[in-house]
Amino acid sequence: MPFEGLTCPVLTLFDDRGELDLGRNARFARATSEAHVSHLLVLGTTGEFPSITPAERGRLIEVVVESASGSVDVWAGCGAPSTAQAVAFAEEAEGIGASALLAVPPYYLHPTMAAVDHYYREIRKVVTVPLLAYNNPPLVGYALPPPLLHALARDGVLAGVKDSARSLDSITSYLHGAPEGFAVLPGDPPLGAPGIERGAPGAVMGVSNVVPRLCAELVASARTKDHRRVAELQALLEEMMDVVRAGPPISTLKFLAALLRGADVGYRAPYEPLTEAEETLVLSRLEPLRTRLAPFLGP
Repeated sequence: MPFEGLTCPVLTLFDDRGELDLGRNARFARATSEAHVSHLLVLGTTGEFPSITPAERGRLIEVVVESASGSVDVWAGCGAPSTAQAVAFAEEAEGIGASALLAVPPYYLHPTMAAVDHYYREIRKVVTVPLLAYNNPPLVGYALPPPLLHALARDGVLAGVKDSARSLDSITSYLHGAPEGFAVLPGDPPLGAPGIERGAPGAVMGVSNVVPRLCAELVASARTKDHRRVAELQALLEEMMDVVRAGPPISTLKFLAALLRGADVGYRAPYEPLTEAEETLVLSRLEPLRTRLAPFLGP
């Protein structure tokens, strides 16, 4: 199954003026792909996709595709508020080399479910690579009903869903009654291993930008049903998530990627560097974990 393993929704990196920095993104994509992840997802939520201009999208996808190493493939987010935008984004991403597409449904103004159905069918008409829906009700404002996605899968429109509803029950609802081959990928890191235990083939973890080796081993252990190792790694992952939650999510992930991986990050307003107070709180939560994190850091 092409959706097995760990997917890292890569950060988008900028220069000191807030401009897209292709060199930084190339180096980060290469280093992350060499850290035992299975897939890179560019232009996801963690990649600040609403902040990336249409003119920047293609260049960013291209540099990540060119920089991924080994068997790591690249997926691209193509969701948009309008169907025409999403169709254009999807067509461009496939043309550049994305091997799968992830489409959040139209957000801000909420369409009917019939319109959402049409939205995904229109995207499918212009691409041949697998298309996944992206369920993220906390940010989109509504949830994608499992029966709708299952029907789209049976019609050959969708290959799966990334579920970031922050609920194991939501993940289970997509797994229950799904057509054969429909991939359900938990998008909340603490729910990755529990979701895999219930039948998910892998997981998408934003914190893998900071500790990719930890996340990769956790996903692999869950898939092989190594329950003892899963319990050890899950406890460390959840503590690491407490570190991430100590500040604004994107800025904190970038701060930690710079600190623990030596990444040249860069910020684009309004997702700016941590304040001194935020840094202090993040570091205070990180310090007790450093010894246990050490085996998962470095080359």
